[in-house]
Amino acid sequence: MNNKPIDIDQRIPIETLAAALESYLNDSYSNDYILEQLRLDFNGENRLKKALRVVNKIVPQSPLSELLLANKEEIKNIIKKKTDRDVILIALLNSAFSFSFAVLRTFGKFFAVQDIVNTQTIKNPISNIYSGNKSTEIAFYSVVPMFIEAGFFSRTKMGMYQCAEKLKITEPLAIQIYQESFKLNNAYKSLKEYQMRDPYFHFVL
Repeated sequence: MNNKPIDIDQRIPIETLAAALESYLNDSYSNDYILEQLRLDFNGENRLKKALRVVNKIVPQSPLSELLLANKEEIKNIIKKKTDRDVILIALLNSAFSFSFAVLRTFGKFFAVQDIVNTQTIKNPISNIYSGNKSTEIAFYSVVPMFIEAGFFSRTKMGMYQCAEKLKITEPLAIQIYQESFKLNNAYKSLKEYQMRDPYFHFVL
């Protein structure tokens, strides 16, 4: 068991992440603005602080910030399209937190062979990497609702998840950003064709 760090302990609404990204691209990002957005969904200073830390890691402190800023005018237009926007946001989430990447990739692995999976099926391999303690449980229920909200899959009932149709992405840059999140998590400098068949791409290609 590797006991890799988890580091995420709070779900962030996709709309809040979208507002954060838009403000970042417009050079108007501030903690006060993000807290204002977060207060629409959360109460309590502790939860707000946790959520702000997560948003900061996903957007202004993103490992892909250079790519975002180099293409900010194009991305401003892309994020007007919800599906492309949400794919970018999930890519940023997965770039900031390797745990999130591992969970989505594991969902992709099982959805490649079956339409419905249960929670335990996903948790077992994740627990082998990150341990099965309370932090893993909290992190799991932080990231999974974000995947659902972004349309990657749905929850049919408690503990059961169903694969959605492939996301219809119209902008190549949205795919590129998603690919970059894969490369980052695998320390790849480039992608080969066979790597594009990785379970991580099950949802988008």
